[in-house]
Amino acid sequence: MKYVCVFIIATVLFTGCASSGGGSGTGLSLMEAIEQSAEKIAAELPAGSRVAIVAFESPNDGLTDYIIEELIGALIDRNIEVADRQNLEYVYKELDFQLSGDVSDESAQSIGKFLGAQLVITGQLSDVEASYRFRTSAVHVERATRVSVPRYDVRNDQAMRSMVTALASQKAADNNAKYGVSENTVPITAGTFLDRGILFASRGEYEMAIADFTEAIKLDPNLAAAYALRGRAKFAGASLVLSVEDNFSTVGTLSTGGLISAEQARAYEQVIADFTQAIRLDPNNAKNYRERGSAYADKGDPDRAIEDYNQAIRLDPKGARNYSNRGNAYFDKDEFDRAIEDYTQAIRLDPNYADAYNNRGSTYIEKGDYDRAMEDCNQATRLDPDYPVPYFNRGNAYLYQEDFDRAIAEYNQAIRLNANYSSAYMNRGVAYANKGDLDRSIADFETVLRLVPHNDDARNNLEVVRQMRGR
Repeated sequence: MKYVCVFIIATVLFTGCASSGGGSGTGLSLMEAIEQSAEKIAAELPAGSRVAIVAFESPNDGLTDYIIEELIGALIDRNIEVADRQNLEYVYKELDFQLSGDVSDESAQSIGKFLGAQLVITGQLSDVEASYRFRTSAVHVERATRVSVPRYDVRNDQAMRSMVTALASQKAADNNAKYGVSENTVPITAGTFLDRGILFASRGEYEMAIADFTEAIKLDPNLAAAYALRGRAKFAGASLVLSVEDNFSTVGTLSTGGLISAEQARAYEQVIADFTQAIRLDPNNAKNYRERGSAYADKGDPDRAIEDYNQAIRLDPKGARNYSNRGNAYFDKDEFDRAIEDYTQAIRLDPNYADAYNNRGSTYIEKGDYDRAMEDCNQATRLDPDYPVPYFNRGNAYLYQEDFDRAIAEYNQAIRLNANYSSAYMNRGVAYANKGDLDRSIADFETVLRLVPHNDDARNNLEVVRQMRGR
């Protein structure tokens, strides 16, 4: 079952309650209830106001999707902007809410504030035997008060029963709903620029996404989500991206350890500035602190990174990623025991967190504890076979033990999973050089320099191996 319908309205309150009769032969049809609800909403809102429909509780998923799609169409027909459904899941992931159950007033306020909304509405279609009840309620974000919204009785006649039965056998709508935003959408409002920017960012088209988030900020300078998303897109554009979760809710990147170019340093400064603004607008969002911390860490400032991770942990003490990221910062400071403590805490909170196992394994390698390192890296690959970094770390463990053939096999797998993994080429080049396979070593160092032209270590290694080969 899908759950509560949330409309996020960008402007005014509306009041009133309507009901038409009861019993199977009286009341409104479902379409009449949807149309009258849309009419009531539109009459209370200036043209162009933005509405977001998150979910709707009804007897089955097919009926839920039907109601949402019809309500979207009815609102659009009345010049009400409706946020793209596929991006609304992002809001829940961003705020670490579960897309189920009722939406508390506090959660509704957070959702509304995050999107610059003033009113959040919840609702449902419930079977009351003789009829269905189509009802909604609302929370005003700034006042933290509930307000009245329309309520209608819907006939439980043969037509309605047939519809419910037919829709029960249909699959829930996918992300390509007919009213969804596309690259061909022509945005006018901040909200639509935000929607399209998320679409571009999810595809890895970061420059296009940054342009849309910038336009959203121009139109609504208080839209916290636009700053956070622009910062995330800039961070992804300046980093080696390993994974992107649905709706651009999270980006996984390879830590630089502070080894960056001047261009990357400038990009990370812009990232920090965007998250600083997002934090100013939404100071209780742990994710913004964590992501700003990551920018500080990659820029080579682990102390400031740790300050931000501490704040993220204070706001979200059960967030496993907060501890894992702080562990990375301690790792960069060579405080390996503290790093292991944080990775272990992350694993306690999320036993299926592959990245935390990988990071702890990498730290054990630095401590020379190769058996524990292998155990952790093996667990990381079991949890996520397509995650390239544990293979790279296993390669490092073999490399340090001078088992060059096994090291090369692990680096090969890491490169197969991410063809732009410069560190894997770098260390494979070292392994080839130690085996005396100088041509392959040279090819790997040249690849590193194509991927990361400022990498002085690769340049020095290349020169050494060329001298070893005699030219």
